[in-house]
Amino acid sequence: MILRECSSVWRKPTVMHKCCGCSRLLRNDDMKQETQSQKQRIVAALGVFDGVHLGHRRVLAQAVSLGQCHVVTFAVETMPGKQGRTLRYLYDNKQRKHLLLQCGVQAVYPLSFSEIHTLDGDAFCTRILKERLHVDTVVCGEDFRFGKHAACNTDDLVRLGQRHGFQVELVPRICDTDGSPISSAKIRFLLESGQIGAVNRLLGNDYRIIKRVETGNRIGRTMGFPTANQSFEPWQCVPCFGVYASVAEINDVCVPAITNIGTRPTVTGGSMPIAETHLLDWSGELVGKRLTVTLQRFMRPESRFPSVDALSAQIQEDIKHRRAMLPESDTEYFD
Repeated sequence: MILRECSSVWRKPTVMHKCCGCSRLLRNDDMKQETQSQKQRIVAALGVFDGVHLGHRRVLAQAVSLGQCHVVTFAVETMPGKQGRTLRYLYDNKQRKHLLLQCGVQAVYPLSFSEIHTLDGDAFCTRILKERLHVDTVVCGEDFRFGKHAACNTDDLVRLGQRHGFQVELVPRICDTDGSPISSAKIRFLLESGQIGAVNRLLGNDYRIIKRVETGNRIGRTMGFPTANQSFEPWQCVPCFGVYASVAEINDVCVPAITNIGTRPTVTGGSMPIAETHLLDWSGELVGKRLTVTLQRFMRPESRFPSVDALSAQIQEDIKHRRAMLPESDTEYFD
């Protein structure tokens, strides 16, 4: 599915049909009575939705079931941390919007911090929910907070909904097997701890890095292990440094791979983390292309080796270990 961006609002593409009796183009909603479409409720799902994890998906499913679901969220790159700390997020706005639209929502409205940071709860409901979106129903998690300095909770939202004429549906949190609530903060902690299996389970899909491939120093290529290099933004949550079993997606074809995340202490010893992905049994130029890399299993921590030869020997062992993880039918590429 191709997603189209219109200003700052992302919407699903509308399917068009040609009427058999004339040249008029019909939306697929025209299969229903127009009056029924007009009466359909506008539902706003509220939240940051970082990662679009299982808990978020419950909120979204509830909203989609009630009418035309529009997600009101926040542009993560614009959100400052508390007391000067940098906030870390799992995904950027584009990845998050893509995942949200896959959940059946009609449009995503990412609000910038400058747009909302001075709005109190009543102003948020008036300007955003009623005047801009004309919502009939609001759906959010039971711990949702909003308004200037996050001063308002869901009790305030219910009260303001009564004042402004919209209903409020609160969705309970989903708990993990240990009884703790599933949250983006927990998933970020697990990601930074190298527990990628738990991360993928709570997300409901594999954690992925989707970025353009950058030009590297080509040291891996000279060693016989060319890599696709992808950097992280300052506000991004970076996975635990180490080597991962991964899959790279190129032109809708998935290629088994290994990915090292870290600062390359043996060859450069830099301070900025980078993801380096070696695609098994694949050759080609990826610089400048947008590459999707999913992390499936943590294999070992990043290490500093005494020499490049020692590093090369370890990479060969990593590749051998990665191949052993593949079913016999998937020794090369798989769709």
